[in-house]
Amino acid sequence: MNSLISKGTPSLHKAVMKHRYGKDPIFYPLRALSYALSHRELFWTVLKVACVGITVSIIILVILLLTALQPQAQAISSNLEWWAWLIAVFLVLFEAGLISVLLMSVSQSKAQTKVFTATMKIEGVWREDMIEQSMAKDLNPMKKAFIVRILTLPLQIIPFIGGALYSAINATFIGWDHMDRYFDAIQLSPKLQRVEIFGHELSDCRALCNPATYDLDNDIARFGFFCGIVESAPIIGFVLGPVTNAIAAALFACDIEHSGGLLCLREEEAQDEETNYQASRGPLNALREKGEKALQFGESIANENNDSQASRYLKKKARESIVSTLSKKT
Repeated sequence: MNSLISKGTPSLHKAVMKHRYGKDPIFYPLRALSYALSHRELFWTVLKVACVGITVSIIILVILLLTALQPQAQAISSNLEWWAWLIAVFLVLFEAGLISVLLMSVSQSKAQTKVFTATMKIEGVWREDMIEQSMAKDLNPMKKAFIVRILTLPLQIIPFIGGALYSAINATFIGWDHMDRYFDAIQLSPKLQRVEIFGHELSDCRALCNPATYDLDNDIARFGFFCGIVESAPIIGFVLGPVTNAIAAALFACDIEHSGGLLCLREEEAQDEETNYQASRGPLNALREKGEKALQFGESIANENNDSQASRYLKKKARESIVSTLSKKT
């Protein structure tokens, strides 16, 4: 029997199609915006988060402009040069965004879980055996590549280009964070998550230092890159981005389900079938070997006794035993 793995399941990185699940994941964040507008339940959830987030952000920004702008500009240049004011403004904007995200994290987490589940239910993909991601898991500060993301966070200060650079460097990990809701829903083990994200050869912590991890041809990286771009948009990106990206992750998950599920699970199932098949063939192969040995023994006796009647009888019985055994087992 040909290998079930090579016959029935494409490899994660050697699939014929350019994208594993048919569509380019880079478009899901854009599609999520129109999807939210066309579904009232999702639209009102996004709108409430936006109103609360913008209100909180404006209040924090005003407070920082009144209390922190001049001290920071003076710390940069005691003569308060124009460029010191410019840098101070960028710092205040960054600080306001960071504080707003921290204050809104709980409400955003609830909204993300709500819209993710609602989107999958609208698409008819949510199953009874799926579970929602817990808030404790979502708000865990030690997320994927936490150190890398913290080190590259100051890039967000640079207008436009900084957000793109940050998104490119952290694309795989941003995509993994958003798709983690789906992985938790189907209770995918951490090991298989790494296999799905990085491939078999990178399924350990060394993937953090491997250049292939930052390859934007990876579907999860492509998805994460544009999610990062959306969240880096000035003013509203960090408010609306996480919620609309949760819808994008749900749409991505729906297409994965429609295509037959994650490739890492299909490969694992194929390997299990291959193992079970080989195990079931074991007893039959053993019986065949015993029959062949008995036949060889009978033939050797026949040759030694010049085809005497007794040897011919033994040879006949050995052949009958082989035929009978094989017919029963096959």
